Amino acid sequence: MKKLIYATLMIAVFFASGTIFNSQNSLKAEQSEVQALNPFNLLFPPTGLTLETDPGNNTPIDITWTSGGANATYKWKFGAPTISSVILDLPSNTGGTATALTVTPAAVDGILAGLGLNPGDSVSGQWAVWAFEGNDSLKSVETFNITFKRKVVLNQFNLLFPPTGITLVTSPENNTPVNITWGNSSSGATYKWKFGAPTISSVILSLASNNTGSDTMLTVTPAAVDGILAGLGLNPGDSVSGQWAVWAYNGTDSLKSAQTFNITFRRSNLSAFSLLSPPSGITFLAEPNNSTPVNIQWSKSANGVTYKWKFGAPMISSVILDLPSNNNGADTVLTVTPEAVDGILAGLGVNPGDSVKGEWAVWAYLNGDSLKSTQTFDITFKRDNKSGITQNGTGIPDRYALSQNYPNPFNPSTKINFELPQSGNVKILVYDMAGKEVAVLLNEVKSAGFYTVTFDGFNLSSGIYYYRINAEGSSNNFTDTKKMMLIK
Repeated sequence: MKKLIYATLMIAVFFASGTIFNSQNSLKAEQSEVQALNPFNLLFPPTGLTLETDPGNNTPIDITWTSGGANATYKWKFGAPTISSVILDLPSNTGGTATALTVTPAAVDGILAGLGLNPGDSVSGQWAVWAFEGNDSLKSVETFNITFKRKVVLNQFNLLFPPTGITLVTSPENNTPVNITWGNSSSGATYKWKFGAPTISSVILSLASNNTGSDTMLTVTPAAVDGILAGLGLNPGDSVSGQWAVWAYNGTDSLKSAQTFNITFRRSNLSAFSLLSPPSGITFLAEPNNSTPVNIQWSKSANGVTYKWKFGAPMISSVILDLPSNNNGADTVLTVTPEAVDGILAGLGVNPGDSVKGEWAVWAYLNGDSLKSTQTFDITFKRDNKSGITQNGTGIPDRYALSQNYPNPFNPSTKINFELPQSGNVKILVYDMAGKEVAVLLNEVKSAGFYTVTFDGFNLSSGIYYYRINAEGSSNNFTDTKKMMLIK
């Protein structure tokens, strides 16, 4: 009986021990399952890197991290602008079991292209790795910053303008834009124009194209190039012959244009010169029977220069008159007469009393070079219809004079006499008591003589008015003011 009781106790102890043993094993298994994934770190590439992609580069790049557990699998993820917005999700090597993801710049370039990025574009964001085992997942301890940039692939391109063999004449006063152009290499490329002498292998000028190098055009002016040539030691009249070409860049690579063009830069002997008279803004009155000489004058450019006076309407760019200066173009003066100008205007279809407004300038010429005057003056040519102003006789007074109007007081018109001992521009203006200009009776070049101008105050109210003359002569000027009264 004692033996039976002992055996029963032993069996109970055995089963109890088994229960305890199984419970301990179950607890250890649960603890092992909870702790299957361990914290792990990112290794390469370091945070802040910019990876340039290249459709032709298949060199392997390993993205690596430490282990998160013996049985873990991994996914590499990229988000932009932060990792919370994942746009790329790739398993690691060997079906996701390796702690590395091998990519190539070519493969990444294809992915970026599929996301809509053009060559030269970039996207900045963050990357991290997730470890997985069973139903559990764990993110890497770090999140690294990274920028992916698509490489600009350079393609062959051609030079366009100016053609090879051209000579560009420079001048310090010529600011007319000249565009040097070439074909496009690829989207996102930048360019530099280079000039070498005697060949392109000896570069002495290197300029970025327009728009900070992104355009297929370089805009220069003869004045700017002249300054560069002067800085290189070239004197006016000297030249330098060489070659030019363009280089395209994508940040790391460069490619030269398919052609190399010849070019010669020559500094002009012409110097800047100015217009003198008549001043800008006058009205030149053309009269059929007035042969009094009127001189159009400008300063000298250089020895041996010839000149042409030009008039354009409404602007100088539309030239309708083109006349050499005196002495077959050798002088810095063009002498005309109101009579001759009237005949020219009549030939252009301008009727008596009508006018044409435009601009005039002078061009200098020397050995194939040309240079425009520094100024362009406004002028109005008007055909006289013999109304409003008359010249009295053919005599020439010995002094300037402005007479009192007659009648005075007047209603509504009065006459004003004045005398000019010299030809020149004459202004006669009318002002009210407050000094406000109310009428322009005359503003044009007049030859020497005795004149009468009529003032009509039909549209003015009764009161005191002032009229003033300002006559510009070759040796002196004349100004005078007188009072008159309008009574209605």
